[in-house]
Amino acid sequence: MDVKCRKTSCIYNQAYNCAANKVFIDKKSTCDTFCKGGAGEDKSREMFEVAPEYANSQHIKNKHLECACTQCLFNKEQKCQANGITVIDEGEDGACATFIYNE
Repeated sequence: MDVKCRKTSCIYNQAYNCAANKVFIDKKSTCDTFCKGGAGEDKSREMFEVAPEYANSQHIKNKHLECACTQCLFNKEQKCQANGITVIDEGEDGACATFIYNE
């Protein structure tokens, strides 16, 4: 499970990768694991101009990703079935950009 995060104000954000052992996405596709206290400055937009400190993908088999957003295509019995997710710096807690509406 690869979890990317652009919410740099979160204590779990380590070079745009989520270091939390367990990630919970709530019913509104918001990252409920967010915990304020990180660096706070998103430099990922500059990655093609200057080489930022950007960690490689971290495929972690034991990452627990729970999701209460039942409208998402990847939600299977409160578990995310996507190969990975990206949390973007939107709103107070960040939003799951991997969310795909399941009709």
